[in-house]
Amino acid sequence: MKNQNGIDLESLYAFASNNKVRVWKGWIQQYIGEILLNIDNQHMNEAEGWITKAIETHIRDDMMFHLGKDYALYAELFKRKGDIPKAKENLRKAIEIYKECGADGWMKKAEKELVVLS
Repeated sequence: MKNQNGIDLESLYAFASNNKVRVWKGWIQQYIGEILLNIDNQHMNEAEGWITKAIETHIRDDMMFHLGKDYALYAELFKRKGDIPKAKENLRKAIEIYKECGADGWMKKAEKELVVLS
């Protein structure tokens, strides 16, 4: 997924703006953020914008499991930026949400990532 060329970002953005299914809105935002994060380091600010939109959408729509995934992705963004305290903070949020959702596998994965950052 790193440094992939030939990704048509405009079609992704068009897909996001043309989406009429409310439940998909946060997922689309999250996936675009993840794509931008993994293209190269030049799209970090754009990725952050899409991830924060996904967080806002999932909070509004009370989609807690997906909110946990948003925070884990946000932690990855901060890790890549070299902001380890923010990465840890967002992983802790993801862990808390996964625990509340009963998503034990995802919680353990995030806990392992947190240990690596410590």
